[in-house]
Amino acid sequence: DFFDRQVFTGPPENVRDHVLTAAKCLTTGDWKRCSDLILNKMDIWNLIPGENAAAKVKDMLLDKIKCEALRTYLFAYSAHYDSLSLPQLCTMFDLEKRTAHGVISKMMINQEVHASWDQPTETVVLHKVEPTHLQSLALQYAEKASMLVESNERFLDASVGGQSYKDDWGNRNGGGGGGG
Repeated sequence: DFFDRQVFTGPPENVRDHVLTAAKCLTTGDWKRCSDLILNKMDIWNLIPGENAAAKVKDMLLDKIKCEALRTYLFAYSAHYDSLSLPQLCTMFDLEKRTAHGVISKMMINQEVHASWDQPTETVVLHKVEPTHLQSLALQYAEKASMLVESNERFLDASVGGQSYKDDWGNRNGGGGGGG
């Protein structure tokens, strides 16, 4: 959460930064940058014992990253499409048709994406699904709770004397505690 709130994030320096940056890339469907960060920029893979074991693990992880990038892309952007071409998805994520078809079909079966196959054109036809009444109420509740938190933070800022309580929290031990 802190990682997302930073105004500027420099290049990743440690394993945690690499993983967080790779996850952020994965959420946008950028599997190439994600795999580069995880598989090529980290030296941890040199510690795997066995002949050619590191290469096997990297290959397996690359395949998993591609499949999960396809899944996250469909989760994130399926609402913006009416249909998606299987060959185009295969090109975008460098997957075989059989693998991409399997991933998408599994998502359909598990009702993670509301879609159907148009076999002759190799197209995924996406269905628009309106949220249920309960889901609409839950969204309204979440928005109101968010507004309440924001108003409480503004009230706390005003009661402290105009300066942010977050600044005081950083300086609680004296000195210039790390705002970033």
